[in-house]
Amino acid sequence: MTEFKFDKWVELYAHRTASMKSSEIRDLLSVTARPDIISLAGGLPYTRLFRFEKVVEATEHAMQREGSAALQYGPSEGHKGLKKHIIKLMEEEGIKVDFDDILVTDGAQQALDLLSKIFINPGDKIIVEAPSYVGALNAFASYEANIVSIPLDKDGLQVDLLQEILEEFTKKGEVLKFIYLVPNFHNPAGVTLSLKRREHLLSLAREHGLIVVEDNAYGRLRFEGEDIKNLKAMDDSVIYVGTFSKIFSPGLRLGWVVAPKPILEKLIFAKQAANLCSSSFAQRVVEEYFTHNLWKRHIGKLVEIYRSRRDAMLQVLEEFFPDEVRWTKPQGGFFVWVALPEYVDTTEMLAEAISEKVAYVPGRGFFADASGKNYMRLAFCYPEEKVIYEGIKRLSKVVKRYIILYKSVAKKLHL
Repeated sequence: MTEFKFDKWVELYAHRTASMKSSEIRDLLSVTARPDIISLAGGLPYTRLFRFEKVVEATEHAMQREGSAALQYGPSEGHKGLKKHIIKLMEEEGIKVDFDDILVTDGAQQALDLLSKIFINPGDKIIVEAPSYVGALNAFASYEANIVSIPLDKDGLQVDLLQEILEEFTKKGEVLKFIYLVPNFHNPAGVTLSLKRREHLLSLAREHGLIVVEDNAYGRLRFEGEDIKNLKAMDDSVIYVGTFSKIFSPGLRLGWVVAPKPILEKLIFAKQAANLCSSSFAQRVVEEYFTHNLWKRHIGKLVEIYRSRRDAMLQVLEEFFPDEVRWTKPQGGFFVWVALPEYVDTTEMLAEAISEKVAYVPGRGFFADASGKNYMRLAFCYPEEKVIYEGIKRLSKVVKRYIILYKSVAKKLHL
């Protein structure tokens, strides 16, 4: 019997806590950690590829070079030695930045929280994609944003619909604070925003005075096709959010944000109030690792592994999933986005999948209005090909049973 826990402090909490909720992905981790479960749920970078002795060497060299400074507080804006490498990373993407344009954060997630803190008053309207990254949705909701969602298709955000919404809000005199999007190898949908739509989006942003927040967590993980210019490379007013989680290590919790100086100043104030500074020690370890360009060889190997796993997932989906199901075919990143018939509720179906010893992320959590019940996200980044094969095979049995059951009931009820 579940113990009922009475919260005697409920009247003392800030009103915004009513908008806070747990991430469905985080909640799944306790289940997917079981050794008997094949997890296609978590977007976990493949850290097993690391040559761990190189990380140890980087740590030793950082300590020998920096000594006690590596164990001390650092500047809120971030360690200059690490920023030097961020500048190089950005230059390789066609974006010219200086040390004063960058704020180092505790992963990209903190950048999203800080942006929410400085821009969002309760009830303020912001725009996101539908579906959207669940961590961003939770950050925005925790500051009580009024989230306006615009659907995606195979070419990313449907910018024509964005134009209609912007024109409608302009007529009403309503203010939109910013638009947040993941243009490259989207989480969860896997799609990439086309160049034509990027140009149209930025034109609309300039016309309507709309701030664009570009989250480029997966941009370095392209398997095929031509690179497309980042939004920040096309318009310097774009706020760019980056992370070391996908190109080095999520465990070190380091990311960065590049923004116009007035915005960056407010972000620094917000960061000082949140945690004073990011880990000096972690920043110096990453600086040392990047000094020797170890990350480039590492990323090259990762891309080959992720490509192979994506191919394996797409092949086995084609082999086992029924004709009623559709899915995206990403050119990079971590995820395949699966659309089941509208009568399928993937949140309800998850329990049956767990009983078959396989897990995925239901689609509902990626929508601000909790729609998208017939979608699910499958991650190919962490499990090996043979595990992906078995996982999709198990999952296909669940999906087929669900569809057959519905058709049987519908036939009896003459639906």
